[in-house]
Amino acid sequence: MTTNRRLTWRSPAGGRAGQRVARSAPGLALVLVLSSCIVPSGGGPELGTISPTPSASASATASATATPSLPAAHDLYVPGLAAEVVGQLAEAAAGRPIVRVVLDRTMARLTFVAEGDRPASVVWQAGVITPSDDGTDLVAAVAFDPARFNLSDVAALFSTAAEISGSRERQQLQINEYDHGDVFMTVTTTPESTTVFFDREGSPIPRLDLSVDADIARGLADVLNGRLLVVAVGITESEQVWADLVTSPGVIERRIRPAKMPMYLAQRREEPNGEQFDVSVVDPAVLGNLLRSAALMLEEDADSPVSLQVSQPAGSTVAQIVVDVAGSEVVTDLMGVPVTDR
Repeated sequence: MTTNRRLTWRSPAGGRAGQRVARSAPGLALVLVLSSCIVPSGGGPELGTISPTPSASASATASATATPSLPAAHDLYVPGLAAEVVGQLAEAAAGRPIVRVVLDRTMARLTFVAEGDRPASVVWQAGVITPSDDGTDLVAAVAFDPARFNLSDVAALFSTAAEISGSRERQQLQINEYDHGDVFMTVTTTPESTTVFFDREGSPIPRLDLSVDADIARGLADVLNGRLLVVAVGITESEQVWADLVTSPGVIERRIRPAKMPMYLAQRREEPNGEQFDVSVVDPAVLGNLLRSAALMLEEDADSPVSLQVSQPAGSTVAQIVVDVAGSEVVTDLMGVPVTDR
């Protein structure tokens, strides 16, 4: 997928150069002209069966598919070479803010903010570094230090991503901003399968099975990040956990943790239409039980989509849970027992 858009650069401290464009979706904060964007889709195995960090066995698996004619000095699957090459590209950027790194087995590209806040790149291939003019569009991304990301064994990252996504076709690793200053490593494939996210150490971001109570708890922890007072929390059709928080007067921030992606934010100007409440009253086990039993409770098909929301109506002293199954609703108390008064 190729995306052309006007972009503006943000410094790590949040300063701006020029006017920042609105985000259309998480993962698209850094999309440079003629570059591939991240489009999550499809499915993959759970991370419980995946080694959380690159391993020698994973590297050996990737090496087993080596192209015999590719010299080791030109093969970024060789342990340590990718980190060394990216370091050389960072030096070639001469101190300019670095906003993107892209690499595969034989090529590495580092994009930085050049004069006039325009993107420029340096590209390594077959041991040679060459400059690249990336056009006239501006850059919209937070800068980062690529040395803080574990590129010591790219083959292992690609192997882990292939296990999770189910594809190793034309894999490409990217480092760039995901959302609101959060920078991740990702591995994508062509044709597109599922984008696999890694943290700076090279551990895959856990995927959530929202039919499991422990994963519901983890999703809530991700969106709350220590916050206690919320306007609402919810689960949407076993695809995402979310929480609405008041961040400033008249502004509600929705924090969304998709099952297969890291958490991202969306803000709207709105006054809460209910009371804020202490989220510690929410029991993930109760939510899980409702997700599993609500279809039977409302006499709907067992495979009907189920969503729920926990909120405290204006003037009420307690929160309640509204469960939706294919358009039919039931209201329960915080223990999951149906109530008549809403």
